[in-house]
Formats: sequence, C-alpha cells, structure tokens
Amino acid sequence: MGYVAVIPAAGLGKRMGYDYNKIFIQINDIAIIQMTVRQFEKDGSCDAIYLAARRDELESMRHLFADSPKVKGIYEGGKERQDSIYNVLKQIPPCDHVLIHDGARPFVSQDILFELYQNVIHKGAVICGVNVIDTIKKVEDGKVSETVPREKLFVVHTPQAFSYDLIMEAYGAAERNELKVTDDSSMVEALGKEVHVVSSNYDNIKITTMEDLIMAESIIKKGADQHV
Repeated sequence: MGYVAVIPAAGLGKRMGYDYNKIFIQINDIAIIQMTVRQFEKDGSCDAIYLAARRDELESMRHLFADSPKVKGIYEGGKERQDSIYNVLKQIPPCDHVLIHDGARPFVSQDILFELYQNVIHKGAVICGVNVIDTIKKVEDGKVSETVPREKLFVVHTPQAFSYDLIMEAYGAAERNELKVTDDSSMVEALGKEVHVVSSNYDNIKITTMEDLIMAESIIKKGADQHV
C-alpha cells in the first residue's frame, strides 16, 4: 500500500489580479493544477489523488481530470484552505498515509515525495522545507527588537505527510477547539505530537503572484536545458 494525496485547489487569484482560480492559469499550455497532479501521477507510491475545488469549478475540474488514472474524487472546498482539506478527508476511504499538497505548487520533485513517504511510514508526521537564506529580524514599533538566528529557521513547503489516523485526530481536535492554522502540521503540534522534517528545494514554489509566474517559467526552462 502507498499513500493518498489530498490537494486543495479551491482558491482564487486575487493577489495576481485575476478574478478566477489561479490554478487554471496555463504555463506552456498546461494548467498549473495539471502540472501539480502530474507529479503525483508519476509517483508509484501514490495510490489515489483527491482534490478540493470551488463549487462553480467542480465540473471544470472533473472534466480536466476525467482521464486521470489516479484522480479518484473531486469534492467541494470550504471557506478556508483548512475547511477544504477537512471536507475531503471526511469523504475519502480510510487509508494508511496522506500527503497534503498545495494545488498551486507544481514543481514538487519525485525526490521530495520519496523522502516524505519513506519517513512518514515510521514517523507519523513529516513536513518538508528549506533553510532561511536571508537575515531575519523581529521588529516592534518600527524598531529591531531581535535578530533571529537563521540556522534555526525553516521555510515550510508542502507536501506534508501524516498517518491517516493522526491527521484525522488533529483535524477533529482543531474543529472542536476552533483552532485556525495556516498549515496542517500546526494541528498535529497542537496535539503535542512530534513533527519531523525533511529537505525540500528552492524550486518547490507556491505560485501566488505575477513574479512567481516568471519564476515558474524560469524553472521550466532550467529543467528543459538540463535535458538537452
């Protein structure tokens, strides 16, 4: 048995100046969400993919993935990312492990997926990310109050990997306690459970701005150049 991928894709492109979902933006004639899903389709350890979509985009999304061998369900998302993921988790068949990944993060590598899956089998909760490059300062009232040692700081990416039972317990507790978070591992931390870390890479960007689109095209070109 492998893992199940849950991909929330129910957002909008407001920060990019679009009035429709950014995951439908095409790069080299391929929608961002298709690029993202393809990475999981290529992974032999991925047994099934489930997506969350906006209500008015459910049919478009289902049409997009009608021929996908691994997309097993597309469900209506919620008001927030957290709600969308929980909506999906409550509807999928119980499984061993779940990888939760942003729909607008199309450059996750096979190496990252491999490391996450191999580690979550034994550790229960594993996230990926990269070390902070810049110097980080804490600012209060317009003045520097502290320079934070950057070797202790980590920029968190997705996927985040969990045992099914643990992430269901974490989401249930978050709902009961009205806990709002920006990433899934924070819910697991709130249970007092350990969250482990593996390396991501700096190409595993989330596309949220026009500048990110430019970077995405650069990443694609770099990949093409490496295969020439």
